Amino acid sequence: MNATGYDVPPPLVGEVEIVELGLSLEDQRTTSEEWLSWWRRFIHVESQVQLDFRSEEERGDLDGRAARTVRTSVFDPLEEFQSLRETPLLRDAARKSWRQGAKWTKMYQSREVGHGLPIARTVAESFAQQRQVSPERVRAYVLLLNVTGKWSCLSEPGVLLCSYETFKDEVQFEFELEGVFESGLNRPSD
Repeated sequence: MNATGYDVPPPLVGEVEIVELGLSLEDQRTTSEEWLSWWRRFIHVESQVQLDFRSEEERGDLDGRAARTVRTSVFDPLEEFQSLRETPLLRDAARKSWRQGAKWTKMYQSREVGHGLPIARTVAESFAQQRQVSPERVRAYVLLLNVTGKWSCLSEPGVLLCSYETFKDEVQFEFELEGVFESGLNRPSD
């Protein structure tokens, strides 16, 4: 599947076991379109969960359960993929390839996330001071992806998709953070 779009990340790092799905060229095109639609829906839903602007009192104890329910609407437990029932070709592809995806994740999952947290805090505090807004208004969701090369994408206001190489480049990451904080400042709520 070769989906194209501004928000389609580069290839994954490392070796990815390719599963032959036996799709015709037309079915490959359809599956690629279905994947892109799913990817955008997934990013939007995950962003909504992460950027929940309600206060802790408003969220209450149901927050964790509600977040799980929302997430499973686009990404449910492995093997069944009920969330893909409307896209049978994509669902079949997911069923046939999830084990390879889980294996890749186990091998290439990064443990270097902590490095960027001080940078994010510093940029957020500076941004709030420069824009003269309360720190609560300076919100963003950064999804780090283990893909090849330096890559980033502002997929929607307040949401940055970013490769680990971009994340590790402090100057570039700081620049990307400023952009995502700016875009998220007036993010409409769903």
